Amino acid sequence: MENIKLESTHNTRDLSCLKTKDGYKIKANKLIRSGSLIRLTENDIKTLKELGLQVVIDFRSEKEFVNKPDVRIENVEYINLPALPKNNLKEDKNSHGDSNLLQLVDKKTGGKKFLMNTYKNLFLTKEGLSAYKEFFKIILNGSDGAILWHCSQGKDRAGMAAFLLEYALGVSMEDCITDYLYTNVAMALKIKELTPIVLRLSNNDFSLLPYLREVFSADIDYLNKSLDSIKKHYKTIDNFIINILEVDINKLKEMYLEK
Repeated sequence: MENIKLESTHNTRDLSCLKTKDGYKIKANKLIRSGSLIRLTENDIKTLKELGLQVVIDFRSEKEFVNKPDVRIENVEYINLPALPKNNLKEDKNSHGDSNLLQLVDKKTGGKKFLMNTYKNLFLTKEGLSAYKEFFKIILNGSDGAILWHCSQGKDRAGMAAFLLEYALGVSMEDCITDYLYTNVAMALKIKELTPIVLRLSNNDFSLLPYLREVFSADIDYLNKSLDSIKKHYKTIDNFIINILEVDINKLKEMYLEK
């Protein structure tokens, strides 16, 4: 995978590492997926400027967006597209110092159970449909430089945006899945960092650690839950992308693929 090394986040990469089923490749420095940009260092800013960053799309909620804003880079446009309903109380995975983290890893309602439900409903709510429809509209409007999108960790809301975009561009299902799961390589350090925090907040309840791994991992079961939901409600992934999200596939390919 084409990792972009930033000091402040572990899950930033250029989609240019991916090729399509018919032998094309995604253009470099155009489409970048990432975790949040709330702790960018000066070196990170320099790196993103050198990549030609022009647009940042933030899938986090308004609460996350306001309370933990991205570090702003001069001459970059920032767009907030909340992908989850406002009543999703566990959406902020950046709140490490309060009870929100314990909510995320709660034995009864957190962990895998929470994320399976999130993935199931991601494309069924008006917020989700609006966010991903607008995401593709921005992508299709294009930019002279790079477009970067993120959520809190870059694996769920942003991860599904990357999956749908890659699929629409003609990347094989196998490679789309591989890119989705590669997040686990990036998130391994994050989980390591969060482990002592969860133990401190829970008075050393080691039984919570499997739930921590579930919340901060990309799981094929999560992806399949979203894809099953798409097929159930919209018949096929192609129909969902073309007719529901209104994506011009041919234009998308013309803009972002090359031999």
